[in-house]
Amino acid sequence: MMASIKRNSHLTFKHNKSLGRHGWLRLTPAYSVKMVERIISELGYFPECVLDSFSGTGTTELVCANKNIPSVAYDINPFLVWLANMKCAIYEPNVIKQLFESAERISEAVSDICPCDYPPVYNIGRWWHSRQLNYLARIKAAVWEEKNNQVSGLLKIIFCRLVIALSNATFNHISTSFNGSEDSCDFTDEEGNSMFLLFCQMIADTITEQPIASALIENRDSIYLPDEIIGQFDTVITSPPYPNRISYIRELRPYMYWLDFLHTPDEAGILDWKTIGGTWGKATSNLSAWKMKTDLLPDYLFRIAERISSAENKSAGLMSKYVLKYFDDIAMHMRSTYAAIRDGGTVHYIAGNSSFYGNVVPTEKIYKNILSSVGFQDAKSVTVRKRNCNKALYEYWISARK
Repeated sequence: MMASIKRNSHLTFKHNKSLGRHGWLRLTPAYSVKMVERIISELGYFPECVLDSFSGTGTTELVCANKNIPSVAYDINPFLVWLANMKCAIYEPNVIKQLFESAERISEAVSDICPCDYPPVYNIGRWWHSRQLNYLARIKAAVWEEKNNQVSGLLKIIFCRLVIALSNATFNHISTSFNGSEDSCDFTDEEGNSMFLLFCQMIADTITEQPIASALIENRDSIYLPDEIIGQFDTVITSPPYPNRISYIRELRPYMYWLDFLHTPDEAGILDWKTIGGTWGKATSNLSAWKMKTDLLPDYLFRIAERISSAENKSAGLMSKYVLKYFDDIAMHMRSTYAAIRDGGTVHYIAGNSSFYGNVVPTEKIYKNILSSVGFQDAKSVTVRKRNCNKALYEYWISARK
């Protein structure tokens, strides 16, 4: 059966790139607008209020807002919370005119602007050549002077696009890679300004069509949902980080440093440790002292963890603990979610399986077992696509009802 499953790139972030606000910034783990629309279309009812516990770039909320479905969402990453709220905002009628006026003023004055301090990105010269780096620092100094909150936010989105467009980074692999070209004297302010104004036009074109319903995105940890939302939702549509040990903020670091959401590598490690799924740096070292908090994990998962631990690799023991911690965190989240859902409501998770040293971790099966353990009924999964990175890896739509 699995051999017939295709990669279905239209169910990934790639499909979103040309879809208005959905395409503002790229994030590889983001799931497709089409996936959210499919889930909603197959619910069998029109949801009154949707909860997205792992908001990410705000795909679920923006789809819902455009369909007149109110939503509430949470994410542990403050940059993503800011981005999702920007994407779902209703913009004032004159904001486009003000945006262009501000962008023109910045581009005309950029050559004379005193650059801000460079962000504390490790090995920053590998990310940006000196001329591009200096240009970005001058653009940032000007953008941060904007007083109108909506214009300022949109300029920061444009600036984020510039940050990546002028970088040497590529995100085609699990680890960020760089093109390796030597520093160049060819780049000019005129080239940067042309790109800056082009991005301005692209963003302006996406805000003419306004969302219909409200979307509230808050910065919080979804392992424990707040008591005040008990019984408030009839639907959950979300996509947690996958159990693959990839840093949740891998692609976001340049944005977060430039926009002052991160100031030190330690801050990045602390955020990764709080996140379900990502463990790099300091977060990895914390695994050695981690203790399980629930009794909701199926017995076969411990046997899988034992096989991972027995692999001939110096990190095998830590990775075994990582797998258990990931699903223990998911179990606490699902138990908390059960309280937030009304009787008869449904939950829908998009998640992928993983493999460690040849040992496949069947996320879809484990999710279904945990959902049943916390009280949900009729847990089921559908394989939605083959993932590119490994022949054993797939993405699943896992659902259940209360």
